[in-house]
Amino acid sequence: MRISTLFLTLVGVCLLSVGSVKAQGDGDLSDPLNPQKQKPRIYLGPVAGYNRSLHAGGFSSRFAEASCPNFETGTNNGYYFGLSGEYLLGDVKNSNSSIIARVVYDFQPAFFERPGDDYPSRLLDGTTVRTAVRHTTNVKYTLLQFEVMYKFNIPGTFLGITAGPQFGIPISSNQDQRYELVFNEANPGVSFLDSDLGTLVPKEKWTEGFEPRFTDQYRTSIQLYDGEIIHANSFRAAIKLGLQYEILLGRAVLVPCAYYNLGITRINTDDAWRVNAIQFGADLRFAF
Repeated sequence: MRISTLFLTLVGVCLLSVGSVKAQGDGDLSDPLNPQKQKPRIYLGPVAGYNRSLHAGGFSSRFAEASCPNFETGTNNGYYFGLSGEYLLGDVKNSNSSIIARVVYDFQPAFFERPGDDYPSRLLDGTTVRTAVRHTTNVKYTLLQFEVMYKFNIPGTFLGITAGPQFGIPISSNQDQRYELVFNEANPGVSFLDSDLGTLVPKEKWTEGFEPRFTDQYRTSIQLYDGEIIHANSFRAAIKLGLQYEILLGRAVLVPCAYYNLGITRINTDDAWRVNAIQFGADLRFAF
């Protein structure tokens, strides 16, 4: 399922839920017809949002050539969804602060690219030319995240500032590294010169027993590794800082929010590779 489709589906479910709550006639949170009624202290509901993943710190190439040093930075679009809960602190009626907890499924992908030197390649007519190459890595990284945040609303407004720790358990990962000829309109039909892949990627350069292979019939791309992130850490810690705005909807609260997610721990044990993210989303919480 495409990310946009998944996000729109979740938004639709949230809107239908809001309509259902309003149709039930539960009334406003303050309930002016019953001024003695206590304002709810606990709120629970779904959460969904968009990640702009920012992988930084670098990791070692799986192709030991001087033309490809470490991959340094990579970005891509991801998403998160799950459940959130809020507990108001102090005097419930006039509370400006709360504790917010979330558990979310968090997808943090990235695409890395490094240019390489030019390489002797062959046209379809047998002519040898030199063609630019590039090294790429496509990363898929998924976690189950737990977070606890403190929220403070600016007095007299519905705008809140939030901050707190996040703890994640990686549940799946994939790292796909390739060595590719760069398409050139002047020479569109190039292929790697050597017919024997073993001369391009000797066996001593194979990673974790993965046997490199050509990925297309024209022999323009070599997959050097495709598997789980090597020596991946089993835990991720981060700090989240952000802003939110509360929109009252009867017995529910819709909370658009924006965060910066700063990774503290490394993705694997071999490198300084970390993942940060800029996140935009919304929480829909129902009063209990």
